[in-house]
Amino acid sequence: MLGISYLPGPVARWQTYLTFDLVLLILLAFVWWRGKQLLDAGPENEDSAPRTPHATLSSWLIIGLVTLLLLGGFFRFANLGYAEFHGDESRAVLRAAGVIQGYEDVLFLHKKGPAEILVPAMIFSLTGHLDETSARLPFAIANLAALFAVFLLGWRLVGPLAGWVAAFLLAFDGYLIAFARFVQYQSIVLLTSVLVVLILYRLVRQPKALAHYFTLAAILLATGLLAHYDAAIVAIPVAFLFVAFIWQQRPRWVTVGLALLPGLLVGTALLASFYVPFILHPHFAATTSYFSGRFDSDGTADEVGSPVFHNSLADFFQRSIVYNSIYAELLMIGLVTLALIVAYRRGWNRTVGGVLGLLAALLIGTTFWRAEWLKIGVTDLIIVPFALAMLLAWLAPRLKMEARLLWLWFGAAMLLAFFFTATPRTHVYIFFVPWALLVGDLLEQGWHWLRRQTSQLTANTVGGFAAVAVALVFGIYAYWYFVYDRVEVLRTWETNRPAGYWTPYDAKQVDSLYGFPLANGWKVIGALYAQGVLQGDYETNQRYVWIPDWYTRGQHRCAATADWYFAINTLEPWAEDSQQIADRVKAQGFRQWGVVEVQNASRLLIYKRTEQKMPLQTFRLADYTAAFAALARPELPLEYPVIEDKIGHPLHINFDHKLWLEGYDITAPTPLKPGDTFRLTLYWRAQQVMDKDYKVFNQSFYGNGTMVAQKDGYSVCDREPTTTWSPGKLITDIYDIPVADDAPEGVYPLYTGLYFEQTQERLPVVDEAGTTVDNQAHVTDLQIGTTPPAP
Repeated sequence: MLGISYLPGPVARWQTYLTFDLVLLILLAFVWWRGKQLLDAGPENEDSAPRTPHATLSSWLIIGLVTLLLLGGFFRFANLGYAEFHGDESRAVLRAAGVIQGYEDVLFLHKKGPAEILVPAMIFSLTGHLDETSARLPFAIANLAALFAVFLLGWRLVGPLAGWVAAFLLAFDGYLIAFARFVQYQSIVLLTSVLVVLILYRLVRQPKALAHYFTLAAILLATGLLAHYDAAIVAIPVAFLFVAFIWQQRPRWVTVGLALLPGLLVGTALLASFYVPFILHPHFAATTSYFSGRFDSDGTADEVGSPVFHNSLADFFQRSIVYNSIYAELLMIGLVTLALIVAYRRGWNRTVGGVLGLLAALLIGTTFWRAEWLKIGVTDLIIVPFALAMLLAWLAPRLKMEARLLWLWFGAAMLLAFFFTATPRTHVYIFFVPWALLVGDLLEQGWHWLRRQTSQLTANTVGGFAAVAVALVFGIYAYWYFVYDRVEVLRTWETNRPAGYWTPYDAKQVDSLYGFPLANGWKVIGALYAQGVLQGDYETNQRYVWIPDWYTRGQHRCAATADWYFAINTLEPWAEDSQQIADRVKAQGFRQWGVVEVQNASRLLIYKRTEQKMPLQTFRLADYTAAFAALARPELPLEYPVIEDKIGHPLHINFDHKLWLEGYDITAPTPLKPGDTFRLTLYWRAQQVMDKDYKVFNQSFYGNGTMVAQKDGYSVCDREPTTTWSPGKLITDIYDIPVADDAPEGVYPLYTGLYFEQTQERLPVVDEAGTTVDNQAHVTDLQIGTTPPAP
């Protein structure tokens, strides 16, 4: 799909069908040729004999796998399309529409891998239509497949029960369920990462068909990295296994080197196909700014006073007991702590292991009691005991390779997420797979111990009851929060949370929650615009511009020119409440015109800019869902920030080495008359991170300053002040500028500039040498009327 997106012009359906059919035919031909080779070679061929990981499938294991399929599938597919697209989802599907429409650089604006755009673009291309269910379905399938990949990896590393337990626990994990119900990269990263580790471990234990397996691992790793940089975390277990493999095969280093070559070439080619043009694109500077900001709360890692380490433990726990019940989190934390104690005892000796385990338990307990107990000034040193605890497990001399691999994978990823990332939020999932496998290993050991102490029947009975208890406690919570849609439990948390699920935090204290069944009724707004009931610009309290862009089908959003205001019921803790919004928009000249109901509850209030009182109209989401579904096609107007507009009139004016005015476009009636309004679009690009919010002025005047047209405002309709601009990102800034009613006919210069409102100080225009040449930029000339001015 990436290759298809690079073709000039829009993506046609036949291109997608032809490409995928050709790839399938090539793969089928390869499989036939390879099978024929194996048959001709006979049973002595090194890969002809089928292999099972450790043992044959027992009836209990078959029952367990069917249970995993049913439970994992239910929580990932049931009511998949109920929730409206979240901000990141809307951005992905809008840019997928951009791919279909032929915007060839839209992938390079995304600040991360293109997979989450290309997958919905494929569906767009094949069907000409995209809704919430069809967009999310591939990610849900990948997520479910990842559970079985975890099972297989656990089976190979430890045993079938450990693999099943790990996958079973992850089937109920709220983070993974949310990822499955979301158009984003995480499910792809999870699946490819587990498979890469599985392949490398297979090569360590069965070093045969090296070139084939290295190439397959390279393809999967490249696919993960084309989804997101998070996939790079798998380099930790991969490097460990690769070193073990190289040491094991050191007498065959020439053979190994030759076997690596195809994989290196294929993987590099796949990554280069996207990341080379991505790095060369002017927008890449904005990507590096975004990425560095993830690891430093100030976005400036070298700034004096910035913390060297972070402490995200409190945020993780607070967020996790929204996605999961507190019982699930405490159980998983307790079991991995117990697994660490067991690792110490097995890896060192009973005495040393017992002491180290006691210290580890004390560390965990102290951290729960007081998360910032090692904070000194701006630096939090909580990383030190956690890193030491992991280091002791990594270096334990008697620990098996498989256990050392899991502790290295878990510990390194956990330390990176908690202590080297300022705002990890849901990126903490990078250590969930080894976490679950460590717990699975512990519980398999416990089951075997119980069987030795009692009997097979007793062990099976206890294990069965434990699995049912976990399914009930974890499953009921997951069902109410992620599947049940008659009442939106997360939104009505205070009154509708499941009985018996205590939590010390209010869910509304946590921001950036997604994957939950939440709907505000935006489809009604899109349908009303399509029917002509709503006309004109709008504003909304929806923070993410992508959501209304998708559902209004590209209507212009601007507070200064808005005829409508759409007030949603948001869960973000920083948001205004409904009364604050009502008071504010009333002061701006709006009156309530309508209400959108979802499940018989008010979710979205529609305000109209008017002085007249009007009867309140009620719109039910269910009555407009089908009408909006017919609109959900790739043919919709796309503008900034979904795409990077082509600049009609390029400029390159330097404002104090802080930003460039890259050009402009102008749309005006012909002829332009007094009292008319024309649209000026300015294109800015920041050269550095700015510490002041500059206001933009647009002026056209004559003589001693008599204005014929003027409009001042903060950039992007007050939504993106200059302090938020990422260096390298092209900012599209639109102004609707009125011409004075008494403006005489003639041609007048149009000037643009920026000033700091508190001091009225203008940002100077400078030349290449840095010399100030003006305090405003001459953009173009306006002709008002048809008669040129007298000389």
